[in-house]
Amino acid sequence: MSEPTTALPPALLVDLRAALASEELVTEGDDLAYYGTDRCRGDWPVAPSVVALPRTVEQVQAVVRACAAHGAAIVPSGGRTGLCGAATATRGEVVLSLQRMHRILEVDPAARLLRCEAGATVEAVQLAAAEHGLMYPVDFAAKGSAHIGGSIATNAGGVKVLRYGLTRSWVQGLRVVVASGECLRLGGGLVKDNTGYDLRQLFIGAEGTLGVVVEATLRLCAPPAGLVVALCAVPDEARVLELFARVQAHGLTLQAFECFDQGCLRRVLEHRGMQGKGPFDPPSPQHALIEVEVPEPGDAAHEATADALAECLADAQEQGLIADAVLAANGSQARELWALREDTSESLHRHRPHKSDVSVPVAELPRFLAAWRRRVVEALPGVEAVVFGHIGDGNLHLNLLQPEREDPQAFAARCKAFDEHTYALVAEHHGSVSAEHGIGLLKRAHLHHSRSPGELQMMRGIKQALDPTGLFNPGKVLPP
Repeated sequence: MSEPTTALPPALLVDLRAALASEELVTEGDDLAYYGTDRCRGDWPVAPSVVALPRTVEQVQAVVRACAAHGAAIVPSGGRTGLCGAATATRGEVVLSLQRMHRILEVDPAARLLRCEAGATVEAVQLAAAEHGLMYPVDFAAKGSAHIGGSIATNAGGVKVLRYGLTRSWVQGLRVVVASGECLRLGGGLVKDNTGYDLRQLFIGAEGTLGVVVEATLRLCAPPAGLVVALCAVPDEARVLELFARVQAHGLTLQAFECFDQGCLRRVLEHRGMQGKGPFDPPSPQHALIEVEVPEPGDAAHEATADALAECLADAQEQGLIADAVLAANGSQARELWALREDTSESLHRHRPHKSDVSVPVAELPRFLAAWRRRVVEALPGVEAVVFGHIGDGNLHLNLLQPEREDPQAFAARCKAFDEHTYALVAEHHGSVSAEHGIGLLKRAHLHHSRSPGELQMMRGIKQALDPTGLFNPGKVLPP
């Protein structure tokens, strides 16, 4: 497959200026770098040639046609909250930002559907659904910045996957601009449409390599009648998994089952200026955050659910699975407990963490983590490893923290070399090198640990069929 040139032809700029207003085109200044990358800072350059900020589908089509005519590559861009470099322009590509296409177009409460432009944030979709007594259940910390289009392109997960699944489960229809400039309508309001290949699914999780999502029709659901939240002190990772099994067996409907270790909690408390003021004394090596659903409205149902969870945790304490537990008495306390988990990523940021987002079968979690921690000690002396994640769906966020006196470049080089150990270990435990963040530039060299040669060949065939000139997001996902 030939890739288009990434040098900006002068004639292309003329065509882009004909398609867009002057304020919808960025050709110089700091905004180039701002729009030209996501949150992943890898060892690749950030070098977009121009940023297009269309307001309509027709303008997106005009940009795509102009770039195709002049052989210029396109990097689709959403809220740029990704962590794998998928929204990074490295060789003079045209960045196509959807941020000005952010309207909520329609909410149909009877059909439980919401239609929006791709630049609407996940949080804006959630709020629009809530106005009609409904819920868009895909939820994660970056929801205030992340765009729906980007979350679809990366098949975003989050903290409620255990209960509601990934983004893929909630996309009813898409409008997508493809390499020809045509805008395809894939799916929509129909519940039943059994007419062959589900092309919509190809674009979910494709990281902008097959086309540009410009509009989405999303499924909504009724919110739970109520929630009960508890935080548990757990002696070790193996017993976190045993606790998960016990809560499930107790007949409670889990909305989330999260974990974070003492290293994560310590950084959150330091970030808040609350050193040593954690929820448990003595501090716990591991923590499990549990959220269960109240089955029906009313104080009696809420109280009964809280009592059932308290009983379950008391039994778990008697069996030695937990050392202590805190049950939220109200919504404010529940939010405080959740913040200990949700603030983890931001609190670790100042320590320059080297991150790996992986998944393994739930039953393999303790064995995988024990083996991974041993390898860190052996291969990376002086580096602290801290872990948090979504136990209920097998997704772990592995973090290696830079020692205070180590040169950042030397630390990055050590960790990059260690990545192959991590991903080989993931493969040994039948896992995935990317649970929810995608592949982008960061993990394409490790994709073979999760995809067979036959699968990679088929993926390349799909790319060739839909984007034969490599117009969209060249170099992302598939290894060179």
